Amino acid sequence: MPTSNVFPKSINDLGIKSLLSNEYMLAFFKKFCDSVTSRTWIFKHAKNARYDATDHLKVFFLSEIIGRSIHDTSEMLNEYSLCKKKGRLKTFADGRKKREIPHQTEVNKYLRKIGLNLARKILQECLDAQLNEALKQDIISRKINVLIDFTEHPYYGKRSDPMIKGTSRQKGTKKMRHYLGFSILSRDTHLYAGLEHVPTGQSKIPIIIKFLDHLLDLGFELKFVLMDREFYRAELLDSVKARGGNVLIPAKFYKKIKRFIEDYLRGKGSRVRKYTFSTATEARRRFSRNVYLIINAKRGFSLQSVKRAFQDKRISLEEARKRLFAIMTTEKPRGVASSWASRTSLFYRRRWLIETGFSDLNRINRRWKSNHDNVRYLDMLARMLLYNSWKLNRALIKNHGRKEGSRKVWTLHQNQDFLMGSFLSMEKKSRGVIG
Repeated sequence: MPTSNVFPKSINDLGIKSLLSNEYMLAFFKKFCDSVTSRTWIFKHAKNARYDATDHLKVFFLSEIIGRSIHDTSEMLNEYSLCKKKGRLKTFADGRKKREIPHQTEVNKYLRKIGLNLARKILQECLDAQLNEALKQDIISRKINVLIDFTEHPYYGKRSDPMIKGTSRQKGTKKMRHYLGFSILSRDTHLYAGLEHVPTGQSKIPIIIKFLDHLLDLGFELKFVLMDREFYRAELLDSVKARGGNVLIPAKFYKKIKRFIEDYLRGKGSRVRKYTFSTATEARRRFSRNVYLIINAKRGFSLQSVKRAFQDKRISLEEARKRLFAIMTTEKPRGVASSWASRTSLFYRRRWLIETGFSDLNRINRRWKSNHDNVRYLDMLARMLLYNSWKLNRALIKNHGRKEGSRKVWTLHQNQDFLMGSFLSMEKKSRGVIG
C-alpha cells in the first residue's frame, strides 16, 4: 500500500517520510520477533516444517494491528500472499490451494508454547528497546516520572488458582486477572515501560522496587513516582526516596490528617503541613519518612470557597471534608509554599495518563478470550508496543511541525492504518514481490 494512501496530505507535506519508514515504524516488530526466537530456540522444530517462528508471529502481530481474530487475520494474510505470489499455485484434490501463511490452530499452538516467564522477559526486552529508541531520538530525557497503576481484566471461566483473583467491579463475573502496569512520563510523552501479572498473595512492593531498580540500571533518573491509594505503604515511600525519587500519592483519611484538614478550615493551619508517615507499631520492620501534605479541593470546588462556606456555617464540617482531599509527597516545598502546592497538585493529575492509556490499549484491539495466561500477556505486550509506537511517532511529527511553525495531529487510528500498510508492504517484499 503506497504511503500516500495512508498518510493525511498534511503529514505527507511535512517531508518526514524517512522518520516514518517501514524500517522505523516496524522496528518494534522485528525486535519482538528477535526476542521471541532467541528465547524459544529450545522449541523442537520439525525438519519438514513449512513455517518458522516469524510466520506465526506476523499473523499474531497483524491481528493486533487490525483488531481482528487470529483466524480472520490468518485467512486475510494468506489470501493476500497468494494473490501476490507469481507462478502456478499448487491445488489439492478438494480445490484448496497450498497455504502460504500458517492456520489459526498452528498460530495458537505456537503462542501457547511461550510460557508466562518467557513472555515477561520478552515484554521487558521489547519495551526497553522502545525506551532506548525514544532516548536516542531525543523524545524523552534521562530524568523521568514513573506512573504506576493496576488494571483488571474480567475472567469468565471456571479456573480457581492464584493467577485468577476475586473482584466485585466487573460485569457478569466475580473473577479477574490483575495486572500491575508501569509507564513513564518525560517531556510530555507518555510511554508504557512494564507490566506484571500479579497472582493472589503476591506483595506489590517488591515488584515495584525491582522495576524501579531496572529503570535505574537502564540509565534513567527518577523524578516523581505517581501512584494511587492502593500503594499506600511507608516502606514503598522510603524505598523510592532512597533511589533518588519523590513520591506523589493521595493520603488516606486517618485521624491526624482529618485534624489537619479541620485546622485548615478553621483558619488554624496552612494548606501545606509536615507529617510523619510510618508503618504500624506491630510491623516486623519499621519504616518512617517525613512527608508533606497538600490540601486540595475536589473537581468543581475551590479551597477558598469551601473554607469560606464552612466558616459562614453554610456547610457542615463533614460536608466540607467531603469536598477536600490531601496529596502526600516526599518532596520539600520550594519557593512560595502556596505556588509550590498548586504546581504539585496540578502535576499529580498527570497520573491519569496511565488510566487513559489503558483505555487506549482497549481501543487498539478487542479483548482476547484466551484462557491461557501467557497468551493474554503477549496480547497486552503487543498493545503496549503499538501504543508506544503511536506516542513516539506523534512526538516526532509534533517536534518536526514545531520547527516548521505548524501543528500536525497524529491519531491512534492513523498510526494503526499506516502500520497495516507498512506491514503488508514488508510482507510483499519478503515474498519477493517488487512494486
